[in-house]
Amino acid sequence: MDWRFWKTEKRQEEARNWPGDTHESIRQLLSMYQGVGTPPFTNWAAPGIAFTPAVESIAQNGVKGYQLALWFWLFAEKHGTIAARMARETFCLLADAAQPSSGDAIDALLDQENRLAHAVEAISAGQRAFSLEGLSIELPMEFFLATGTLRLRPDSPYAGDAAASLQGNDYKLADCFRHATDEALAVFRPMIQAVEFDAKSLPNWKWSARPGAAERHLQRRYGNPLFPLHRQMVTAHDVHEARLADNQALQDIRNELNEVRRAFFEKPELPLNWLAYLEGYRDEVDRLDERRLVAGGQNAALGEAIAALRADILAPWRAEIQKNRHSLATLEQDEARRAERRALLYGCDWTAQLLSHGSLIPPDEVVPALLSESPPDLERAVTGLQSEPRLHETLAHCRAVAHRLVNELRAAGHNFPDMTDKLRILDGSFDAPLNGPQARPLDGAPGQLPA
Repeated sequence: MDWRFWKTEKRQEEARNWPGDTHESIRQLLSMYQGVGTPPFTNWAAPGIAFTPAVESIAQNGVKGYQLALWFWLFAEKHGTIAARMARETFCLLADAAQPSSGDAIDALLDQENRLAHAVEAISAGQRAFSLEGLSIELPMEFFLATGTLRLRPDSPYAGDAAASLQGNDYKLADCFRHATDEALAVFRPMIQAVEFDAKSLPNWKWSARPGAAERHLQRRYGNPLFPLHRQMVTAHDVHEARLADNQALQDIRNELNEVRRAFFEKPELPLNWLAYLEGYRDEVDRLDERRLVAGGQNAALGEAIAALRADILAPWRAEIQKNRHSLATLEQDEARRAERRALLYGCDWTAQLLSHGSLIPPDEVVPALLSESPPDLERAVTGLQSEPRLHETLAHCRAVAHRLVNELRAAGHNFPDMTDKLRILDGSFDAPLNGPQARPLDGAPGQLPA
């Protein structure tokens, strides 16, 4: 990203021997942030600027949080956003180790700074300008950082009252943001220049709230006795590689979606064989959406883009048959069947990943992965397998292997508190209906079935 508000002129940078190891650099950053009288954080206020006690803590926390976020933005410029995220997780975990619960507070503060920075970056030049005595004056980006900090932080005395006067604190705080930026860059630029990212040096990480498929399988394996001992071992390097793969999977889908959109809209009129033409585009978009569901991760925006293109494809289709009630009913029935199929086969991470082309779950880990799902997800998986006759053999195989695996592990002394319930669900004893309308075959189930 082009964070325009911190592209300042270079000043004399501090000559120090900064650590080149990722973990050591993060430890040093934490020491600087938590230390007393340690630049650049101690130099957050511009010379000659003072605030009332009610505003000073808001200003100080906002500016220091911005300085800390700046370190991770610079790190992302050099090593990428995924590496910066790993570094941030390590920083917060180290903070927690030094002072319990402080890591979560820092994580929330960095989230606030990221949201504020995104909002400020989106402000156009026209929105920043105003006229004074016939002259056009453009407010600096630091001014919007300051007003955002004072208006949006929940502990600010100005929060929730958009009409309240900021009493000149916005201009004073803008000076502090400019000063703090210069102070931080003088220290952080050579610090970041020295460090090389190596996930192998990181001792720990935080699992993603919405992991991609590769990271999700690492989660299943990690310290899980359902898997062989060597597969229970997961490192930060493994997590970083998985996140790179998950990010690439979503990026590939975005790229293909853009190609499909371009091809669809470059044709100004429908061809004579419009039905087959639109059916082909709908199938292609649906395959992309299935791949998105398999990939997992933070993909809501991608899902919205796919849904928007799908609506654009269906609009001329419905327009062509609007006077044919039978054709409209047939289309709606087909749409409902497709939605039902997607919910059954892609409503659970395990089922979606199992049925993907080139399954993301190794064949010998299919059952341990299934038993690692939560009971509600396991119910969804069994419902999906029951609904498709071609998957009945797969379900029977999973049942047999699951019982054998659990019996072996229990005999070895492992205790699984919810495993009895999971085996009962796998055997088909749960409230969700396993037979009925959804039991009919679902055409075109993707991927190869596991042995």
